[in-house]
Amino acid sequence: MKIAACIFLIIISIASALAQPINLNQPLTPDVLKQWDAYIKKNAPSKDALKVVVEIASRYLLTGRGADGMDTYKKYKKYFPAEKSFFDSQIEYYEQQMLMQAPISENLNIYLEYINENAPNEKAFLALKKIVEPFINRRLWDSAANLYRKYKPIFPQKEAFIDKTISILLAPEEGLIVHNLGPKINTEQNEWDPNPTPDGKYLYFSTSYRNDGYGMSDVYYSKMIDGEWQPAQNAGNGINGPQEETVDNVTADGTGLFLSGTFKKTLGMFDIYFIEKKENGWGPLVHFPPPVNTQWTDEGASPTSDGKAIIFTSDRPGGVGKFIQYGTIDHGSSNGNMDIYVSIRTDSGWSEPINLGNIINTPYSERSPFLHPDGKTLYFSSEGHPGLGGLDLFKSVRLKDDSWTEWSEPVNLGKEINSISDDWGYKISVSGDSAFFAGYNRTDGYGGWDIYSITLPKKARPDIVAKVWGKVIDRSGERLAADIIWEDLTSGKSLGQLKSNPDDGSYIILLPLGKFYGFYAQKDGYYPASEYIDLRNIDSDTTLNVDIVLVSAEEMKRYNAKIRVNNIFFDFDKHILKKESLPELNRLVKFLKENPNNKVEIAGHTDSIGTVKYNKDLALRRVNSVVDFLVSNGFKRDRFVLKSFGSEMPIADNKTPRGRALNRRVEIRFLNE
Repeated sequence: MKIAACIFLIIISIASALAQPINLNQPLTPDVLKQWDAYIKKNAPSKDALKVVVEIASRYLLTGRGADGMDTYKKYKKYFPAEKSFFDSQIEYYEQQMLMQAPISENLNIYLEYINENAPNEKAFLALKKIVEPFINRRLWDSAANLYRKYKPIFPQKEAFIDKTISILLAPEEGLIVHNLGPKINTEQNEWDPNPTPDGKYLYFSTSYRNDGYGMSDVYYSKMIDGEWQPAQNAGNGINGPQEETVDNVTADGTGLFLSGTFKKTLGMFDIYFIEKKENGWGPLVHFPPPVNTQWTDEGASPTSDGKAIIFTSDRPGGVGKFIQYGTIDHGSSNGNMDIYVSIRTDSGWSEPINLGNIINTPYSERSPFLHPDGKTLYFSSEGHPGLGGLDLFKSVRLKDDSWTEWSEPVNLGKEINSISDDWGYKISVSGDSAFFAGYNRTDGYGGWDIYSITLPKKARPDIVAKVWGKVIDRSGERLAADIIWEDLTSGKSLGQLKSNPDDGSYIILLPLGKFYGFYAQKDGYYPASEYIDLRNIDSDTTLNVDIVLVSAEEMKRYNAKIRVNNIFFDFDKHILKKESLPELNRLVKFLKENPNNKVEIAGHTDSIGTVKYNKDLALRRVNSVVDFLVSNGFKRDRFVLKSFGSEMPIADNKTPRGRALNRRVEIRFLNE
């Protein structure tokens, strides 16, 4: 009797406890979970019981266990029939959270059940990728590959994707060293978008929430001194402000920055901007108008080295796959469906952007494009191509110069560069043998995104480009800001234009191999001084240091100053003008028409090969060819005085091919009346 009474009292006590409100501040221990489970089942579908369900799922979410949160809503859904739509929305939300998180031992079974129940759909495959990630993170390549092999039969539509991923996992390691740039660059906050200048002297990057920053994210830079990056500095209020600013790319000449952010004129979530260095600091911020910028997210602009096009990313409708706005959590990511586009500079502005097509773009996100100065090697990050997880880094090659939609199959840059997290912002040095990128939460990181450098394997390198560099100066050595134009001398086609640095007159031109180039500097009031570089039969690193000396028309008139007309070409031992001479001769015609009042001396020079008499005769015949061209363009022959010096007045050593080329020249000067 007493025992029965005790049991009755215990039952009454439990029932009473279950009827009381739950203390939701308790730690989520196994015993507490049992107590809350009993409370929910006893009191459902009351609002108090629903609060407990929400609390359990929220606790799981805060500890990175979205799968357990999803499982919680699935488990209790049947107890709340009137809240079906709420439970369905929460299951979908926590499902997306699960697909953004790798499993732990306590919830691995939830992932496995989810895969078996939902295969072969895309979300089930994303869950499989999350199961594989811990093995990749511990560099257990064989184990990761075996998991893909195990589940491959239930994902027949992913067979090619899985095979490519396995080949990435099992590829031999090349001993690459990925180097964190250290505390002078990286902090416990985020650093991303590394952008080295072409001369390697500066590194611009984006960072967030620094004490000396202006807003949510700002642009900083570091200077390379004696082989070391110096403490990063804020790029200043010409660029940064209270809004969000990020740096996407540096122009090929190093004088301009492509930015994206939420500046005052922003049309969408993010817009593309450009800012250029002037003689007294940064110039005004230039906002790209439609159709480049839209009401959507537009960012990541990468210019071609000739400045005639920009490649960028956008989540605008009409991309490859369904529209997913940036910031929306979908397919285990918040990157949306960003695609890579190109817009061409025309006489009337920027063209309607062209989607690069489904060789590059996927139904998921492609970001941070970088077109190397070789004009054809594209590096970008992608969630949709086979990889290790998150955004992986890829390389693709443009197949035709006249097409932006024909590309080679993208190649994953490999397991020594990529990780299971997002890897992006990949920028390559001019030499092509090293790169910078941003990696997330790596074991050697300082927190969040950090900037890394790496020496590249040959398969990841672009084609070699030649670097032409120097300063633009006047005859006194004063440095000048001038326009520099380069052209294909064979076709006569202008290929690109840049400005020398207004601070010091320096310039850098990056040229793909395989062409015969001329380049010249021009400035109002000066004769356009020219040089050339022949890269038609070059297959190795080539660097040419040339200081370009500009002579003003006033100096020519007042002091009879001479100018060299460099890019005039003849076949060996011939005096007939080659077609490669036409761009230079046309500039000479223009200059003489702009300065019509002086007689002009035209002098011919040769190298030292041949006899003195023969060289003088050859030089005179060549000068006559130049005068014949000028006369055919409307000048009177008696305006010109012809001189031939042969090899008597060298300006360089005749022992080297470059020296002999410099000595074979035509010079002009104005003569006082």
